Amino acid sequence: MGRASNDFTRSALRTWLRESHVHRWVFALAACFAVQTLVEVLGWTTSLPIENGLLRVFALHPLNAWQMGEVWTLISYGFLHYGFMHLLLNVLMLYFAGHMLKTFWLDAQVSRLFIVGTTAGGIAYGLASLWYPTWPPLVGASGGVLALLLAATRLSPTMPVYVFGVLRLPLWGVSLLLLAVSISGLQGPNAGGNFAHLGGALAGWSLAKSPTWLFPETRWTSKRKSSSNTSHLH
Repeated sequence: MGRASNDFTRSALRTWLRESHVHRWVFALAACFAVQTLVEVLGWTTSLPIENGLLRVFALHPLNAWQMGEVWTLISYGFLHYGFMHLLLNVLMLYFAGHMLKTFWLDAQVSRLFIVGTTAGGIAYGLASLWYPTWPPLVGASGGVLALLLAATRLSPTMPVYVFGVLRLPLWGVSLLLLAVSISGLQGPNAGGNFAHLGGALAGWSLAKSPTWLFPETRWTSKRKSSSNTSHLH
């Protein structure tokens, strides 16, 4: 019985992962967080600075501490998170924003924009760190998530979104609220993260209506189709 249940679970997971690139990114972020947590627990139990080493290699650091050649950190920082709630918010937003954008783009294009947005967020953080060299390392996929959200917003700003399954808002309202929170936090303790949010958002907004510049196989669908779609943010 137990083996049959395990086989069914693995089969269901494989099917879910094959359905969408968005699902694969959600799984990748969750898997990386699980590994990160195990590494951190190992460090705590052995009193070894393993967590610091993890951040040193994979997190994105201010430019004054950035070692030449560590270009992978412009992407790898997005696969680390400061705690479970940080991860949970990002994967939920990634799931819903990614599927909203799939109304207009191919699955692979959504995946590429997520990477572009993550990189753009890292670049924004790095440039801003020239004025704030004492910022902590940057982690989290919010730049890539906001790239997807802002692209979807530009393509269909009035698409209805049900926040927590109850509050009905237009997509532009959700995006405006998140941008306002990021802008208001530019002088706060997570200023670097908020610069990354805005960098990713700018990338998504800029590429939304000219995806052939980066994605030559763009597929467009009718705007009327987008107006009939709804999504839920939980």
